[in-house]
Amino acid sequence: MTVIDPRQVRSIKKLQEAYLSLLLSGHHQLTIRQLCQEANVTRPTFYNNYSNILDLRKQLHEEILHDLNKSLTIINPKPIDAFTENELPENMVNLFKHISENKKAYEVLLLHRPDSLFINDVKNILRKYIVEGMKYASSKEQEMTVKIPFAVSFITGAYYESIIWWLQNNYRYSPKEMAKLLLKISLYGPFERES
Repeated sequence: MTVIDPRQVRSIKKLQEAYLSLLLSGHHQLTIRQLCQEANVTRPTFYNNYSNILDLRKQLHEEILHDLNKSLTIINPKPIDAFTENELPENMVNLFKHISENKKAYEVLLLHRPDSLFINDVKNILRKYIVEGMKYASSKEQEMTVKIPFAVSFITGAYYESIIWWLQNNYRYSPKEMAKLLLKISLYGPFERES
């Protein structure tokens, strides 16, 4: 296992932060010079970590998406209808915690300067999670009212748009509250249940 110097880790974080900040401030054609100035690092420091700006972008995406995928790992599989309102799937809470911990990246790459590659990868990770989760659902495919591929697309869109709504509404709910809302809608739909 390669040990990375803590100074290198700090430089990488500063460069990634500078990249996001410059995108957020409306820079369309980023240069290495701009990135280095914004991050307060030297060009050799940049080139010690990245070959070019696209390499920085790619590595930033990979780190965030790796953590997103990790946050959605189903550890204790259980049918969704087996959860109570007070018991939340840990991975659903972790999804929103992860986004909250990486809020600047998500705000920039999903809202302010939408990055189609990043968006597609986020949707693919959500889709994979949903497919895996459906394996643990209590329903059999023949009991479903729609085909599985349609259901997966629908649910992926619902998760993605819920994330976008949460970002646009300044994290109105905590990660736990967002997970609870998604679970509630998944179980009962958007309407009040009759007692």
